[in-house]
Amino acid sequence: MKTRWIRRLLWLAGFACLWLNVFDDPPLRTGPYVQDVTTEAATIAKVTDVASEARVVVTDRDGRVVAARRSDGSRRRHALRITGLEPERVYEYVLTPTRDGEERGSLRTAPARDDAPVRFAFLGDSGGQPWWTWLQRTPALHLPARWGWLPPRGPVVDVAAGVAAHAPDFVLPLGDVIYPSGRHAHYAAGFFRPFAEVLRHAPVYPVVGNHDVMDAAGQQVLANFHVPSCAQTGDGRCFSFARGPVRVLALDCNTHYAGDRFEPGHPSSDFLAAQLRTCTEPWIVVASHFPIRSASRQRNRGDLMVTLLPELAAHHVSLYLSGHDHCYQRFGPGPDMPVPLVVSGGGGKSLYEVRPGEGAAVLASAYHWCSAETVGDALRVVAHGLDGQALDSFELALPSGAELDALRASNPGRAARIDALRQR
Repeated sequence: MKTRWIRRLLWLAGFACLWLNVFDDPPLRTGPYVQDVTTEAATIAKVTDVASEARVVVTDRDGRVVAARRSDGSRRRHALRITGLEPERVYEYVLTPTRDGEERGSLRTAPARDDAPVRFAFLGDSGGQPWWTWLQRTPALHLPARWGWLPPRGPVVDVAAGVAAHAPDFVLPLGDVIYPSGRHAHYAAGFFRPFAEVLRHAPVYPVVGNHDVMDAAGQQVLANFHVPSCAQTGDGRCFSFARGPVRVLALDCNTHYAGDRFEPGHPSSDFLAAQLRTCTEPWIVVASHFPIRSASRQRNRGDLMVTLLPELAAHHVSLYLSGHDHCYQRFGPGPDMPVPLVVSGGGGKSLYEVRPGEGAAVLASAYHWCSAETVGDALRVVAHGLDGQALDSFELALPSGAELDALRASNPGRAARIDALRQR
């Protein structure tokens, strides 16, 4: 009898050992992903689990080779910059050699004209994790996780499928790309695998969120994505890029980690002021992780209302995008809110409640993603629910009348481009 119980206890102890975190996390491994596409250049990136060489060959739609690039030696992180492309063209690429064999994708270069249609997607707070990521260091699940046998789960998979079907020109993740603390070990299941089909064709430009900087001050998100850097921070915490008539300005407003507020002198504030003085694109979109106004859990952020919102209004910014609250909200446009504020934080993490009666034009506690598209001299925005229904839709017009006259005095280059776009 005693021997039987000892045997049972040994079996139980052996089974329990299968669920102890005794291994290192599996190394990050991705498929090919497109980054930083301009009118004449693009980056094809990939992270491999072991050091290797890589080569990318780019062809036009007729199959002619237009560019090729090989990595400088054996490494895990590959970012192959292709130049000499032409504006508004579709190119195919083949990435070899990798452990996954030959990998293919495509990209579309940015247009060089303001009347070209531009469509992009945005969403925030998508980085929830499937249950097995917390056990991927155990003997029971380490190898299945390392080999990619365990599938990503949750609403983020449906969100990513909706974005992929829309085929945007680029995607703006509005922060908190990876929960709970932005570690490399969680990027595969939380982002690169769910969004793999999007990433093979469209560049992503992630905004830095508060969870993204909890581990190593955000070095992971900066290492995994290749976005333009800015002089004020020396890296991609803030960045600016243009696609035809649209200029996107991304801000890192994680001021509480530095013990200060968003105000003149903060690197993000100085970056924004410099950009708004010089950018001439008809449409200017400013993106940050943090809402200026909120009718949900995070509430209004005072320093952004006092400092950032007047700056956006003074420079006639077209749209302000944020996440952080896990829901959908829209404030404006209207006489008391000339710059429409959109909160899109329903990308996959658990949802927050919303509070009607606090000034929001539209509120929805629902998983979703958003699209925006320029059509002539209009910008149309739609919030897409996972059931295929629109949670919200609205259309913006370019500055006109007194607003355009004021812009003509402060930024004549932008006003001239708006005039020319209206005449086409």
